[in-house]
Amino acid sequence: MPVYSNSRLQTYENCPQQFKLKYIDRIKPPEGEEGIEAFLGTRVHDVLEKLYKELILTKLNPLEDLLEFYRTEWDKNWHENVVVVKKNFNKDHYYHTGIEAITNYYKRHHPFSQSKTLSTEHLVTFKIEDYSIQGYIDRLSHVGDGVYEIHDYKTSGFLPAQDKLDSDRQLALYQIGIKEKFRDAKDIYLKWHYLVFDKEFTSTRSDAQLKDLKKEVLSLIKTIEKDQSFKPVESNLCDWCEFDLYCPAKKHEIKVQDLPRNKHLKERGVSLVNHYASVKSKIRRLQDEAQQLQLELDLIEEAAIEYARNEEVTTITGSDYALRISEKMAYQFPRSNEEGREELEQFVKKAGIWEDVSGLNLARLQKCIDDEELDKKIRDRLLKFAEEIEKINVRLVKKREEE
Repeated sequence: MPVYSNSRLQTYENCPQQFKLKYIDRIKPPEGEEGIEAFLGTRVHDVLEKLYKELILTKLNPLEDLLEFYRTEWDKNWHENVVVVKKNFNKDHYYHTGIEAITNYYKRHHPFSQSKTLSTEHLVTFKIEDYSIQGYIDRLSHVGDGVYEIHDYKTSGFLPAQDKLDSDRQLALYQIGIKEKFRDAKDIYLKWHYLVFDKEFTSTRSDAQLKDLKKEVLSLIKTIEKDQSFKPVESNLCDWCEFDLYCPAKKHEIKVQDLPRNKHLKERGVSLVNHYASVKSKIRRLQDEAQQLQLELDLIEEAAIEYARNEEVTTITGSDYALRISEKMAYQFPRSNEEGREELEQFVKKAGIWEDVSGLNLARLQKCIDDEELDKKIRDRLLKFAEEIEKINVRLVKKREEE
């Protein structure tokens, strides 16, 4: 049985296909490619891990030593496949962002005596029913008297709202594991450090909230276990996906994007899409034209009806065709969302004629009444829902038919 983590669960929520490729098919992404946001985050995390890991042994590193460590790690780990996606940004922007983040954090917390660090990159494991859950806490600390803190470092360029963090699943899952591991834990504070902004957020979870969270996670895991299709979900997250070469929603785009134009247009899939788009465009144009022509036809019908009344005729003769105009009384029943519709549907079902009128198809209902197919009592009751109107029909016929 697989071990679940918040990262796995979030991957499935973002895109079931990515979950399948990464965790079920275990496809390895192209070697070496890495987003610079992730690269920056790793370098800053390394610095803070060094700071607190050595503080456990009473060694307090000066700020300059930590910045020198950051510079060394940046240069040592930099590679040509670090990708900068954002336009108008380059390597130096991210490099200096890291320096500023570390400096601000150091100055805010020095001499780091707010709590006692118990561990960094702390592995937490626990079970929800038969399913194993695990994760790594950036830093776990103890304030004293049963009070613990779970710290998470973020180098994101986006600052969330407090209510978003109050519903965050990741650190709340860690809290479940810490409560099981440390029996003296009475209060656990969840703390996020948004290093780029030099901002901190704190949240707590009650026992009732943790109980609800377990139910939610269990339901999500069972959904994953039952999934047979793992459909891809296209979003702006696709720009950071490492599995586009294998994704059914993206792999054709990857296949053809670098083809020379002459080969690109001849590729079978591209040709099909272009042809489809062309035909669809023609249909839209014709539909627009048909709509305009129908409006014109409606005006002509109105004029023909007025002419027939003025001339006291029922047929107007043209060169090759004639317009035959007939008038009769008809019944108009309420349409969907109109007053009386709900009561009409209830009566039709109760009268047992729902199938006879094709689920309350108004044209079929009108025909049943005209042809007197219904029981007289039912027909009379139905007519109470209807409004009697004058219906004028204009029909085009060839003159030979007239003759």
